[in-house]
Amino acid sequence: MKLLSIKMSRLTVLFHFTRAQGQTYLPQAAAGLVERYSFAGSPQSIAELKADRVDFKHGLFNGSAIESLEIYDDGIVIESRSDTELIDAFLEDLLEWMQSEVGLSIFKSRTIDRMYESNLIFHADEKIMTPLKAMSALCGQVGEMVALNTGLEVEFQSAGFTVAADHTQIPSLKPSIFRLERIFASEFPLNQFISVAPLKTSQHVEVLEKLESLF
Repeated sequence: MKLLSIKMSRLTVLFHFTRAQGQTYLPQAAAGLVERYSFAGSPQSIAELKADRVDFKHGLFNGSAIESLEIYDDGIVIESRSDTELIDAFLEDLLEWMQSEVGLSIFKSRTIDRMYESNLIFHADEKIMTPLKAMSALCGQVGEMVALNTGLEVEFQSAGFTVAADHTQIPSLKPSIFRLERIFASEFPLNQFISVAPLKTSQHVEVLEKLESLF
């Protein structure tokens, strides 16, 4: 298994914050955030600053871009095309700045207060598709029916699979599915895949390596 690129990493963190000195002056806080992290896109009006979701776009932290920072009343969502370790470090720096420079007090409101998602592009041996070999009969049947309907004779192959938790049974933050599939813009023999998982980048890579080694 060879990691080709990190398509996107996301961290959702739930918390509340208050300010003992009184209400935060939002234009000053936003300007400080833009200055500290060089965000290229930021709210431009008081209406945007007081919206349910406040967006900051394309910032800079430790030499890498933070694609977006979304601020809500009960937490934040951070996205970057980087390892989740960078997002963790950005979160730590952001919370320290919010407390020391803006005067905010941070407190948890949920027992389960964070959830990761990583989206990876990688190369793997063909054997990673071994669990789906049992689908060959179905693939053949689909191919025959397509040929019957259209005259187009093509070979269908198993292209991926998903693993998911039952979201109806989860009252708090819901983990994304684990999804692995071929990249359809890439020729199948190149064995290039995309995978999404509710994991840190390093954990995601570990799972993919384990999956490949099983077969």
